[in-house]
Parts: sequence; C-alpha cells; structure tokens
Amino acid sequence: MKKSPLALSLSLAIGLAACNSTFADNSTEKAANEPSAMGPAPAFEMRARPTDKKEFDEYVKYLIEVAEPRTAQQLKDDDYIKARYKDTMIVDSLFVGAPDFPAGFSEQAYENATDHSVNNKFNVISATVTNAGKPDTPAVVEQRMKDTNEYWAKLSDKYIQVKNMSDFDRAKQEGKLGVFHNHQGMMPLSPTGDSKEAIANLNKFYDLGLRQLMFTYNIDTPYSDGGVSNSDGTDKGVHAVGFDVIKEANRLGIALDCSHSSNETCVEAAQASTKPIMLSHSNPHTFQPIDRSASDKAIQAVAATGGVICINFIGGFLNPQGDSSPFSIAKHAEYIKNLVGAEHVCAGSDYVWNYGDTLHWILNNPKDFPIEMGYATPSHMGKPGEMWGAARVLEETYGWTHEEVAGFLGENLVRFYRASWE
Repeated sequence: MKKSPLALSLSLAIGLAACNSTFADNSTEKAANEPSAMGPAPAFEMRARPTDKKEFDEYVKYLIEVAEPRTAQQLKDDDYIKARYKDTMIVDSLFVGAPDFPAGFSEQAYENATDHSVNNKFNVISATVTNAGKPDTPAVVEQRMKDTNEYWAKLSDKYIQVKNMSDFDRAKQEGKLGVFHNHQGMMPLSPTGDSKEAIANLNKFYDLGLRQLMFTYNIDTPYSDGGVSNSDGTDKGVHAVGFDVIKEANRLGIALDCSHSSNETCVEAAQASTKPIMLSHSNPHTFQPIDRSASDKAIQAVAATGGVICINFIGGFLNPQGDSSPFSIAKHAEYIKNLVGAEHVCAGSDYVWNYGDTLHWILNNPKDFPIEMGYATPSHMGKPGEMWGAARVLEETYGWTHEEVAGFLGENLVRFYRASWE
C-alpha cells in the first residue's frame, strides 16, 4: 500500500471550508430566493477537532446539532411529490449498516434507519454488511451475513431479502422493504489477495445474498487502488486478482461498484467488465475536488457500460460548504445528466445512522481517522429521505421530465441491477 490505511472509516464529511457562500449557478441561486426555497446554505462554526477526551462529548453534540439539512416542515413539503411518484420503484443504492455492524450499530439503530426508509416510500435498499476494515475477516463477514439473513427472516412482515429482480416487484406489491447485501470492499474475499480463496469466498457470499461489491474502501489493496491514489500520480487501477474477481462477479451476477476506488480503477473496471458497473455513492469532482470524488473520465467510463452514478447526500462530499440541501444534491444530478445522460443518474444516500457512536469511534482512533483528513468535522448529513427534496428541485428548477425524475428515484437502478444480475 502506498499510503496509510483509513481503516474502517465510514463516509463522513471531509475537510470543509468556511461557509456563508451562495450557489454558483444562476438557476439554483434564483430558486433559493423563491418562496419554496428548501433552506439556505449552512453557516457552520468550523470548530477545531478536539484531541482531549474530556471535550469529545460536547463536540459530538455540536456535530449532531448541525447535521440536519432541513426542518421538519420543509421535509413535510415533499409529501405532494411522493404522491406523484407512488408507482415508481424507489431505490437507495447505498444504505450503511446491518445489525452488529461496527461502531455500535444496534438492532434499535437498524430499525430506526429502516423505519425512515419505509416512511419515505423506499421499496428496495442495498445495505452494507461490511466496509472491509481489518476486523472484518472472511469468517466474520460470513457470520454477520448469516445473522442478518436470519434477522430479516424473523421480521418477514417488514423485510424481504432481495436475491433476484422478481423480489423487487414482490417487495413493492407486498408493501415491504426489500433489502440485499453489499460489501464496501473486496478484502473480506481474501485479506492476502489470494485469487483462489477470493473466488471461493465470492461464491459463498453470493449464496448468502451478496449482490453488490465495491473494489476498495479508500485505500490501495491487492485488488485495486483506492481514492487515496487519485491525486498523487500513483494510481495503477485494477490489479491482477481484481480482474479475476470482475470476471467471476460477472458470471455470478454481482454488481460491481467503484465508489471509494481510484479513478483509474473505475476506467479499467469499465473496460474489463462484460456487464454494467456503478458508482453507488460518489459525487463529481467538479463541485468538491477531493480524492473521494469521481472524475469526469471515471463517470463517463461507468456510464459507457450502461452503468449508473448515484449521488451521495453527505455535505462534505457535495461541496466545500458541507451543504446537503436538496439544491446541492440536485445540482450534482443535473451535472451528471449533462455529462452522460439522465438515464445514468441515481441516489445512494450513505447516511450513518449511528452517527454519534461513529463520531466517538473516530475521535478515539486518530491514527485511523487523521485530523488532517478532516474526519469528524461539521457537515450536513442528508438522510435518504432528502431524495424527495432533490426530486422537487429537479422538476421545478431544472425542468426534468417525469420519466427522468423517476429514473433518479430508482428506475435507473432497476434497469442497472437487471442488466448486472441476470
């Protein structure tokens, strides 16, 4: 590895600049001044991240206080558009967590998270069962997947485990939440990058319901280079065992995901895959020039496979102001539409429901979550339901058609998963 790992780091805000800025494009600026405005750009006090444990509780409390992009009334204003798209398949391509997920993800936190998805009319969510940190060995991940499958089965009045496209329709028809496993990284296939072990475990995880697989979580691994290599000239893309995994994932029907990976990894994966690939929760580098963002070249490569680019709702990944208002989310969607077409745009919220516990975890592990990288800094944390506010802006400000908005809400993902899985 060329750089020190970020370990189990969740997708939290990265180094935000001072705020009080206005939106750059005229259409968004105009909309922000209309009576239906969905909230001003944030003006956070950019407090320094503490190192004294005595200050952690107060600091975490502050970060939680500034995390909400909109008020309850502003969220209520989305109700009419939910009704307009009642027949649309609503899909979240990146929902973080499972019972017993790291950083204290309790069953109650999981239920709070999935209740939000249900209340916001989601039909299917892709749920992260591992973000591929060191403790998540193949055996640990296998057991967590088994336990989660049993949990879903026990609560079959609420959940349907999605393993094929017919389960999408069944979830919507039965009014239940469809859920399937994703891995945010390939390391649990084989920590050493042994191809034979990786392929054997990939088949095992497929049988347990793995349907979406990311290359790496930020760091360089035996499988590919990560986002840490985007800006230093060391990006070597997909490695030999990564190509082996691509071939087997294509054969099995597992969607390949290059979020958190390097731009060259996206390009080479797109060239090697015989099926569409995705960026499940990544934003254009244009609006937030950090290594976590995707270059235009990477976005175009993914789209060229028939794939999708799903916008992340975390303010620190959307812009330097840390703003995840509906206008900020929609601005990214409009950019991707103009770059590669509306049929390639989707949403992957990436919300961390055990946010307080996760912040304490970060603050207590500064080597794994370096202060200089901006972890645990003030930022909006847009929940999955912010998708509806973004849909309103796409219609009212950018003039998207009903079909284009339906694609953003989930229909583009339905087409993508069908092409990737079947």
